Amino acid sequence: MDHSSYFFYTLEKKRGSKKHVICLLTEDGNPLTDPVEMCERARTFYTGLFSLDRTDPNTCRVLWDDLPTVSVGDRDRLELPLTLAEFSEALCSMPTKSPGMDGLTVEFYHVF
Repeated sequence: MDHSSYFFYTLEKKRGSKKHVICLLTEDGNPLTDPVEMCERARTFYTGLFSLDRTDPNTCRVLWDDLPTVSVGDRDRLELPLTLAEFSEALCSMPTKSPGMDGLTVEFYHVF
């Protein structure tokens, strides 16, 4: 193994050792350090977090009542198909700093 590879391997090994979970807290705040107990606690936590419990309708109403709404006219306009002119206008107004989420630059879209 050459020197630079060994250096990066050692560096990554050191960083990896810091990523291990060494303790989890129970619901009442007690620490768990046994790996089997920690796995069980994590499983229980995420099972509860992603369960299919029904949401209280009153709670939903409290959250949704003050949300702004779109008028019927605006909704109908927003549901129309996009035109080539609208795409071109959006493309011309995009900043050219960095690639988008798809990894392609604005210049790519200008060309193609």
